[in-house]
Amino acid sequence: MKRTISLLLSIIMLLSAVSVSFNVYAATYKSDNGDFKITTSNMKRPSKLNKGQGFVIGGKLKGNRKIEKLKIEVYDLNRFKNDISVTKKPKKKTVRLGDYAKYVRFRKLPSGDKKLIITATDKDKNEIKINREFTVLGRAKEPVHITGKCKITVSRGNKNNALDTNDDTYWSHGKMIIILPKKKTADGLYIKWHVLDNVVTIKSYNKKNKVLDSYDGYSNKMLNKYYPLDKDAVKVVIKLKKGKENKGIARIRVYEKGRVGVSVQRWERLPDGEADLMVVSAHRDDELLYFGGTIPYYTHVKHKKVYVIYMSGDDRLRHREALAGQWALGNKYYPMFMNFAGGYHNGISGTLKAWGGEQYVLSRVVEKIRRYKPDVIVTHDERGEYGHPTHKTVSYIVQKAIKAAGDKSKFKTSAKQYGTWKVKKLYIHMYPKNKLVMKYKSSYPEIGGRTPYSLACIAYDKHYSQHGRWSMTAKAVTKYPSSNYGLAYTRVGKDIKKNDMFEHID
Repeated sequence: MKRTISLLLSIIMLLSAVSVSFNVYAATYKSDNGDFKITTSNMKRPSKLNKGQGFVIGGKLKGNRKIEKLKIEVYDLNRFKNDISVTKKPKKKTVRLGDYAKYVRFRKLPSGDKKLIITATDKDKNEIKINREFTVLGRAKEPVHITGKCKITVSRGNKNNALDTNDDTYWSHGKMIIILPKKKTADGLYIKWHVLDNVVTIKSYNKKNKVLDSYDGYSNKMLNKYYPLDKDAVKVVIKLKKGKENKGIARIRVYEKGRVGVSVQRWERLPDGEADLMVVSAHRDDELLYFGGTIPYYTHVKHKKVYVIYMSGDDRLRHREALAGQWALGNKYYPMFMNFAGGYHNGISGTLKAWGGEQYVLSRVVEKIRRYKPDVIVTHDERGEYGHPTHKTVSYIVQKAIKAAGDKSKFKTSAKQYGTWKVKKLYIHMYPKNKLVMKYKSSYPEIGGRTPYSLACIAYDKHYSQHGRWSMTAKAVTKYPSSNYGLAYTRVGKDIKKNDMFEHID
């Protein structure tokens, strides 16, 4: 089933690209009717920018007809407005974008997710749009929402604790009624829960007070959760049970149909048995610092289902940063937080002791492997990159777990629940044998001409609490290239081409 879905996705991606053909030097675009064509060359467009950083667009547009009008826009994908809009009338077949660069002031752009849109129009008003998504790093304003246009009442407590932008305040329990605005169609409800376990019911109603959507039970073990609403919904009722550990809603937002920003997290649960690639990370950022573009490359370029497991740390702030980072990578599957004790412990044995003992940790990792059944696993350097004991521990336990996961005599509870599973390949960061070097700094049309590494850098920018201590360019990171791996275990033979973790599997 996994292979069939992957093949179908590949075909869909191929068909969706027929209007633009890519090669190393140029791309050719056509208008909808095919009468107007443009070939681009030497294009210079941003992928990511620091806030306040300048950039000069460049490249040549060569049309089969005169380009009568040229429009250059920078559109904010969360605020739904143009930050820049410039219109010129070149009336030429060949246009050099550099001639208009002075009108496009990237230095003044606010932080956030953007799209550069270049629209060329011929005399018959045929249009060709050339797009490039990019990000201006830094803390951006939250996506536009219609919460302020709703009438919200609560049976008890302070509702403003859920309506403000402080995720450390919360509305704890009771009934919340949300009357949706009459002239707007709501798309969904986005809730940032203060803790994972919340006994809650959420129901939406139409004008006749008929239930349209109903969400019952716990908050699905997601810290950030999106609840889609029927287009006819006019009212939402939330009933939240009081509990000892239940601190309720840290933030609630209502979004309008057709105006849900790209950074609004709409997570999916990866179905059991559906993982292609499992990335096991010691800390909530190591998958970026040390595995670089692995997740975006295999998610977007190879169309794999990638599942991320974070082993250590249970603080809420860094969980939210990790979620924002994963969403920025384009990975839509909610990751697994194992919540083992953070900190710097005494070697592998000391770390395992702090985590509850080797057999306990091993049983939990084996359970995840058996449950999600990945073909390939990626994890840390055996030496812990720069020597971190948690990194070493994760590498050690993953290797043991791979062997135990296929043995029905080990950890019989998870074997009975999920069956055994034999992983096909294990890649270890910086492993000295059977080396593989990935091209994460190469650009790919599947991610809009960006590089997987640039997406990893954008994702790391979401880890605000780590800024100043760590970075993608820190010596303790660049000394251990995120593109370098070794094949430490295989059931399908050694790599020959040495350019793909799924060699001999696909």
